[in-house]
Amino acid sequence: MSKQRGKRYLGRLAMVRLVTMISILTVSMGGVAYAALQSQTVTLTGNSIQTASAGLQVSSNGTTFATSQAGFNFADIIPGGSAVPANGNLAYLRNVGTTALAVKMMVTGTPANLDNVDLSKVHVIITPISGGSVQNFTLAALIASNTSGGLSILSAANLLTGATYNFRIQVQMDSDAVTSSIATINNLDFAFSGVAVAP
Repeated sequence: MSKQRGKRYLGRLAMVRLVTMISILTVSMGGVAYAALQSQTVTLTGNSIQTASAGLQVSSNGTTFATSQAGFNFADIIPGGSAVPANGNLAYLRNVGTTALAVKMMVTGTPANLDNVDLSKVHVIITPISGGSVQNFTLAALIASNTSGGLSILSAANLLTGATYNFRIQVQMDSDAVTSSIATINNLDFAFSGVAVAP
């Protein structure tokens, strides 16, 4: 190949490279021009996220509601006999939160059971004042349920915001729950909790 031909070849090669570079720059600049057509950023400022409130209060008289109230003395129980007291002790739960609640009951802590009463043969009976089914829980089941959040009461519905659930509590023992002439269970705390449910 002659020198002159070689120069022409190198000139064409340089021209092809130049055209290629110009094409790449044109495409790149077109991309930059496209990006410049985007709008400015707009903002919704100062947002906050907050849950509904789940609030439950208890009462033993239907008038004074709080997070803790004195309980009842279930006395003169005859093993194998009727539930005590005959008419039940009235209790009330009120939803003071902003969402409906699935209500659960449990026994917190370990009650004093010096007379070795068989707690699986001691029954706590919940009777709704209006609507719903009577529920019968063993004391052993209520104690065990403390670690899992309790056993469901209000079998028919959830406790709506502002609503009050009125019920009676009774205690009953199976005939073979005790083996002594007298037995006492002390420091027994019935606890209730409400789990928020979607409307």
